[in-house]
Amino acid sequence: MNEILIIGTEPPCPRCGLLTHFIEKKVEELGLDVEVRHLNYLGEEAGNFARSQGLKVGTAKDVAVSIKKEIDKTQLTGLLTGGVSAKVNEYAAYNKSNWSYELDEFLRPFEEKATAVGIMMIPVIVINGELKHQGSVPEMGKILEWLLQLK
Repeated sequence: MNEILIIGTEPPCPRCGLLTHFIEKKVEELGLDVEVRHLNYLGEEAGNFARSQGLKVGTAKDVAVSIKKEIDKTQLTGLLTGGVSAKVNEYAAYNKSNWSYELDEFLRPFEEKATAVGIMMIPVIVINGELKHQGSVPEMGKILEWLLQLK
């Protein structure tokens, strides 16, 4: 059986929640024989996977500490509670967790520096043991491409 891991916070943050919900729904709709699991990034299994990639699993906050750059907490809180994206949102039908493109864009500078400071930044998507994406919500088409490869 195929396996997809979404590594993130528990309870899931908006990004981790969106990815878990979307992937579960698409696996069901496509009739795929896939087990989808959400792993807490602080857990042993997530940590072991990150180490297998030569990294440690962490959040944007962990990256911020490593690069000595503060996250604007007021802006972050606004993005987390706002929930409505100004952009057309391809994930709108699956978005039960207040994710927005603006949230990913706000965290992009940390995503871009994460691996350089040894951090596999959540959310992380792993398919059959292969790291597919980390640090943001990838384009829907990319996830669908990965899922269709499991047919």
